[in-house]
Amino acid sequence: MQTTSRLPSAHWHRLRRVLVALLAAGLGLGSAPAQVRKELGRMWTFEAAPLGWFQQAYDFTPGPEWLEHARLASLRLGRRNDQAPGGIQFFCSASFVSPHGLVMTNHHCARDAIAGVQGENDWLKDGFYAGDYAGEVRIPGLLVSQLVAQRDVTKEVAERGADAVRAAAEAEQPELLHQVIALYQGGNYQLYSHRLYEDLRLVCAPHGQVAHFGGDPDNFCYPRWGLDYTFLRAWDGDRPLDSKAQCFAWKTAGAAEGEVVFVTGNPGRTGRLQTLAQCEYLRDHFYPGQIERLQQMLERLHREAASSPQKEKELRPRILSLENARKANQGYLDGLRNPRILAIKQKAEDELRAAVAKDPELQRRYGDAWDQVAALQQAKIAAVGDRDQLRELAAAEQEQQKRIGEACFAVYGTSIPPDATMSLRISDGVVRGYPLNGTLAPPLTTLYGLYARHHEFGGKPPFDLPQVWIDKERELDLRTPFNFVATCDIIGGNSGSPVVDRELNVVGLIFDGNIEMLGNNYVFDDEVSRSVSVHPAIVVESLRKVYGAGALADELERKARGPADAAGSSRR
Repeated sequence: MQTTSRLPSAHWHRLRRVLVALLAAGLGLGSAPAQVRKELGRMWTFEAAPLGWFQQAYDFTPGPEWLEHARLASLRLGRRNDQAPGGIQFFCSASFVSPHGLVMTNHHCARDAIAGVQGENDWLKDGFYAGDYAGEVRIPGLLVSQLVAQRDVTKEVAERGADAVRAAAEAEQPELLHQVIALYQGGNYQLYSHRLYEDLRLVCAPHGQVAHFGGDPDNFCYPRWGLDYTFLRAWDGDRPLDSKAQCFAWKTAGAAEGEVVFVTGNPGRTGRLQTLAQCEYLRDHFYPGQIERLQQMLERLHREAASSPQKEKELRPRILSLENARKANQGYLDGLRNPRILAIKQKAEDELRAAVAKDPELQRRYGDAWDQVAALQQAKIAAVGDRDQLRELAAAEQEQQKRIGEACFAVYGTSIPPDATMSLRISDGVVRGYPLNGTLAPPLTTLYGLYARHHEFGGKPPFDLPQVWIDKERELDLRTPFNFVATCDIIGGNSGSPVVDRELNVVGLIFDGNIEMLGNNYVFDDEVSRSVSVHPAIVVESLRKVYGAGALADELERKARGPADAAGSSRR
């Protein structure tokens, strides 16, 4: 240590960053450190999974085979869209959950797709179950992607540009979808290569009202009773895809309170590397106007929907989407108005700038980036109404953000996770309730609560149950777990993500977070923020006792004898 301490300052800081990165990667150089920069969250990339942190926090170190299996079983849900980059718009997460190409995601993720194929039926309202392979309905344009390879291309991007790197990969492997992902706001670049599955068919969806039980009032809230699942199937030619080597197992019992769980999915966007000045601009100028615009759009659509039942059916998916966006934006604003959140942001920014200032080379390259960003926020305020000056300012801001990302990566390396980029991540946490309004929120809810809420509100929307659920109440086990919460780090895009345990069993399906979670968009804090998931027990209970889908439940629980039985009948 005496020799090391005599190194010049710049060399010492570079050596320190290397040692921290090695420790975070779990390569055995002493005991693992505590999580570095907790405020930046736990949306880890698979290529830099924090094995040292997992070992220290949970006494568990997943090996390469575990990580590969989790990666290949995890999917990203999207649709063909000529206006999107690469011609595909990705918007949710999913996973393989049986050996026969069965794909699990959220009902709200598949809502538009179901509406697009239901024709004169109202499957969004009444639910759908195919019954057998022949009854599964193909959904044109819908697809899932599977991350099959990745490599660091930071140097290549600096030399040739991201488009050239992607084009070279496409020429070499045209059968895959290749994306160059900018991590740490451009501090690091990864080439992610995906296999696409484009023949997806609708297998089962619950009643829309049960999937979205509680409607807008319960959205982003907990305790909760949302049966937000949908099952699709990937097909390979004239038969279901053979996915036995790349699917999660199923655990109907779920996870116990305090048990470690992992979410594998594709969080869309976070702003944890954004500066305090950017957060203040969003708080004071962007979100208030955005919320007002969304409210005006909703009021107009509600008026149109009231004109006829057919118009309501047509506009229902759009209204639900905008209601979600309005409440999400309000949650982001509330988070930025929380002094605790901004105090954490201020402290983190001060410490990063101090670390940069200690290294003369880093200070020369990045030291003024924060001041530049702050000046740009003032320029944006002055330029309101000018959709050209604002574009120029946005481009300048992006360049400064890239400098900050490079500085952050130079200081902390892969010991911290990058902001969300709608690319695959793994997030760790534990099943745990939290303090709520002077009492406690339980770690899970049960079927008892669903019926209680229905009756307590007199069966009036949005707390009304479809008639079949009322008819089946005496047949159901009301002790069945329904939804549960965990400390995993999620955001929009994680919808449809599987929650898995140490043995890679599915123990839940992410569909929401509590309202406190929305503040995590800019600063991660798990004191009361929670992910909210559908419990596997209610999935099986509803399939067997409400929807007559016992064969599908057998497929999930691996009780079916073969591919034909797994979907309910032979493929005749």
